[in-house]
Amino acid sequence: MEWRQAPARLEPGRRLYAIGDSHGCASRLRALHERIVRDLTARPCGDAVLVHLGDFIDRGPDSAGCLDAAMGFSACPVVNLMGNHEETANAALDGAGHACTDWLYTGGREALASWGINSLSPRESWAAGIPQRHRDFMARLALWHRVGPYFLVHAGIRPGIALHSQAREDLLCIRRAFLDSEADHGAVIVHGHTPTRDRVPEMLANRINLDTGAVYPSGRLTCAVLEADRVAFWQE
Repeated sequence: MEWRQAPARLEPGRRLYAIGDSHGCASRLRALHERIVRDLTARPCGDAVLVHLGDFIDRGPDSAGCLDAAMGFSACPVVNLMGNHEETANAALDGAGHACTDWLYTGGREALASWGINSLSPRESWAAGIPQRHRDFMARLALWHRVGPYFLVHAGIRPGIALHSQAREDLLCIRRAFLDSEADHGAVIVHGHTPTRDRVPEMLANRINLDTGAVYPSGRLTCAVLEADRVAFWQE
């Protein structure tokens, strides 16, 4: 563990693991899960939670494997958040024509291939080829989760609006209005969605960005380990 000073402090005895956008990189996600298991074995914690920040699917080679990995982790309680890619996939699979086009354009072809589905097949047939457990998982994802002073969400929040009043669109898709803000949001926002330029996690006083471009050739998948007033980052 290489610990750094965190921007907030968790209560004694609590630990938060947070993993950024995995985008079909199932082997990397499973490797981080294994590190969490080893850490919990070496340093038991009675109040630990793992939060996946969404965008399990699209672009990478094994979207189906990422969903299975998230669903199968049981070493501590898990909260799975909605990403904009799951939001688009859900709309496409529910029959929204424009969402089908958007999904294919943003990585849906690779996701469909991971389920053995040809993206050129009739769009109304896609849903039947996806296991119901995966459909149910994507439909039930949470929009946000709070752990003490940390507010975890896929994309970010709209500055100046109370955390409990945030719009769904902003929680899933916001970029510059949030990323450029130096405001105190009332919590440290732990998020993904916008890949960091240098593929290492970004930590500021008001937010921590864990999207380190796992699906890109030079990218990595990142897990933050937060406890007390410190943080460590693992990458695979």
